[in-house]
Amino acid sequence: VAGQNSNNSVRVSDKFMHAVEKNEKWETTARTTGEVINTYQAKELWDKVAEAAWACADPGLQYDTTINDWHTCPNTDRINASNPCSEYMFLDNTACNLSSVNLVKFLRADGSFDVESYTKACRTFVIAQEILVDLSSYPTEEIAKNSHDYRPLGLGYANLGTLLMLKGIPYDSDQGRAWAGALTALMCGTAYAVSAEEASTLGAFAGFAANREPMLKVIAKHRDAANSIDASKVPAEILVAAKRSWDQA
Repeated sequence: VAGQNSNNSVRVSDKFMHAVEKNEKWETTARTTGEVINTYQAKELWDKVAEAAWACADPGLQYDTTINDWHTCPNTDRINASNPCSEYMFLDNTACNLSSVNLVKFLRADGSFDVESYTKACRTFVIAQEILVDLSSYPTEEIAKNSHDYRPLGLGYANLGTLLMLKGIPYDSDQGRAWAGALTALMCGTAYAVSAEEASTLGAFAGFAANREPMLKVIAKHRDAANSIDASKVPAEILVAAKRSWDQA
């Protein structure tokens, strides 16, 4: 079957989502000329996407407006696409070293989460990935150059679902989302803080100067988001550490 080993995604804008909400028409346009090709009911397109995802797990959805609103280097170019699994969103012709930590490893026997060890692991991985950027092999010279100039690092985690199950927290719950938000904020805030620490010694990446203002704006948005996590639904030591990491960043 052609394409059976690929991921298929649909990229939609806020304008399209508002058209769905208001049951308005949606025009598809030619990439080269902008000419209107077809006109549909936005809600009907949305239903087709939903049914296809239900039937075969494709397509995934990428929210283009939001993605570019949180883009750290928009003065270089916009974000047009992702890698096949969608965890890496950045400039065209770049690549990213991806690493992940196993959340369950930081769960103590008494059910508490080892914030200090988790933070140290995140710090270690970011330093290691920074070293790896220039040692990695890339498929083209352009990707190699951009990866060197922008130094994108991808740090994530595995086993969130298992962690929540072991804690007895429903996956689709406000408490589950608060845990996910706090753990993600702590990981990402630590990564940005360590990156800044490295830059103070090694110098910032080549593309930073041109993108300084939007990058600091996005970091501030992350900080605001961390401060909006429901403190009543996640252990205080995790949330306090997460907020502190973004203050440092």
